[in-house]
Amino acid sequence: MSSTEYLVDRRELQFVVNETLQAGKICELPDFAEFDEEMFTMIINEASTFAEQVLAPINQNGDRQGCRVENGAVVTPDGFADAWKKLGEGGWLSMSLPTEYGGQGIPEVIAVIGKETQMAANQGFTVGASLTTGAANLIYNFGSDVQKNDFCRKMFGGEWAGTMCLTEPHAGSAVGDVITSATRQEDGHYLIKGTKQFITNGDHDMSDNIVHLLLARTPDSQQGTKGISLFIVPKIRLDGVPNDIKLVSIEHKMGINGSPTCLLSFGDNDDCHGYLLEAENMGMEQMFKLMNEARLLVGLQGLAGASAAVQNAWDYAKERTQGPSSIHPGKKAPIIEFPDVRRMLMHMKAVTEGLRALMYTAAWYTDMANHGPEDDREKYQDLLDLHIPVCKAFGTDQGFDVARIGIQVLGGVGFTKDFPLEQNIRDQKIASIYEGTNGIQALDLVGRKFTVKNGQLLKTLEEELSWFDNRNLEGELNGWVAEWKNYRAVLMESIDCMKKIGEAKGQDGYLLYASNMMELIGDVLCCFHLLKQAETAQQKWNTMLSVVSSQDELLEENEEAQFYWNKLRTIEFYVWSILPRTLSNAKTIKNANLSPLNACL
Repeated sequence: MSSTEYLVDRRELQFVVNETLQAGKICELPDFAEFDEEMFTMIINEASTFAEQVLAPINQNGDRQGCRVENGAVVTPDGFADAWKKLGEGGWLSMSLPTEYGGQGIPEVIAVIGKETQMAANQGFTVGASLTTGAANLIYNFGSDVQKNDFCRKMFGGEWAGTMCLTEPHAGSAVGDVITSATRQEDGHYLIKGTKQFITNGDHDMSDNIVHLLLARTPDSQQGTKGISLFIVPKIRLDGVPNDIKLVSIEHKMGINGSPTCLLSFGDNDDCHGYLLEAENMGMEQMFKLMNEARLLVGLQGLAGASAAVQNAWDYAKERTQGPSSIHPGKKAPIIEFPDVRRMLMHMKAVTEGLRALMYTAAWYTDMANHGPEDDREKYQDLLDLHIPVCKAFGTDQGFDVARIGIQVLGGVGFTKDFPLEQNIRDQKIASIYEGTNGIQALDLVGRKFTVKNGQLLKTLEEELSWFDNRNLEGELNGWVAEWKNYRAVLMESIDCMKKIGEAKGQDGYLLYASNMMELIGDVLCCFHLLKQAETAQQKWNTMLSVVSSQDELLEENEEAQFYWNKLRTIEFYVWSILPRTLSNAKTIKNANLSPLNACL
């Protein structure tokens, strides 16, 4: 059945990137002058083909076969090492990395296409690969010239892989509780000693070396996050000597089984060499550089899982027949004709396209914050900083829910391993947990992003959300925007309400319903970015309609017209059938019930 295959919706990506976000205009910036819209279209097609032909075919095997330990080292599933080689040679590890060390220098709003499609095709493979990009980028930004020459080019090209070693068994998400030690030696390197847990791709057989970026404490450093430093700790030193790193075990997980999640011990024999990145006590400051990138990528895991789930469920619903058809008398009905199934499919599609609009816009903010006009960079960085926790938390929760609904569309077979949705939902679940749990993202949103810079991020967001205030809108779009503005007002009222709760009931009261605020702002932002797409789609639709005699005639065989029509119907559904859940979250926040804090638990 076609519902077991993954095929990229190239038309959707083209619409989001080139038509709505108008990525071609980014080529007017000096850093992207060598690109044009035609090249972006080519990248969309090549990224899609790579995901479909290289990664998707080994997805199920990666899950079924999983990783194993042999002779103290990890062996990855069949086909993974070859796919890794093609990933590096094709430049997919270094899409948005600088050209100086072999990167492609592609704008993030285009690179995000490769990341989404690869993740949708094979989450177990891609989640680990992405850490190589992040680790290499940190070395590029904070390493010395010698360190960059030693590590960047080989990591950019995939000869060497990378990891992030943050979590320790006793600490979990409390990074400030790190106790792994780093003691400076006379020749400049440090001796590392400690244990790190939940290290994605901490050991594997896909690359010649693995470069760990590790958080540790130097002697007499202050407690908490301000006393943490970041070190480059390669599995094999530059002189070819194996470093003193031991694979203790790998986790047995419910999903992403193609990615080895490792427990690593450093310095059991007091001979683990690490090399300081820039300066002592700067580890967390440096890590913040990676966090936006990593959290957007995890959000993309939710989007990618949702995208694959929509395709699986949609294809199945068109093929599965049950009962007589009300549309084609004498024939059995495909279940896609049933109203409740159509409702579920439209919900899946609307949420998925909303997440894509949210995250691709965040990628565009990234480009503008880093490469745009100097006077605008702070504004876009503010918007990016506020969007990131929403992308990560809302994106992964909603992506998981889309997969849940997809299984419901399939019915009994959705609960079997014959169809990819059961793996999809298992692979997705980790995304709401790692890279800062979604609860932590909600606390970051309301406890930090709402208040930092004297509330400047919220002021910048208010200005951004005034996009439609002075635009001449026609027809149904005018009504949709008017309805969305009511929810924009609900958002701002709820933020004010939370502030008053904090003043009256303290910090715990303020933070208690942070997750409700995350859901509320997620829906308002997704709908906002979708409405921008609706404006583009409506213009194209009206132009096409003006040269035919009727709407029915236009829709009969014109695939382009069908695309724009369905885009508008999807956004219409979000406005009237998904956005209203905002009211439930707003009411919960307003009620400010403190029973979770007062119960005898």
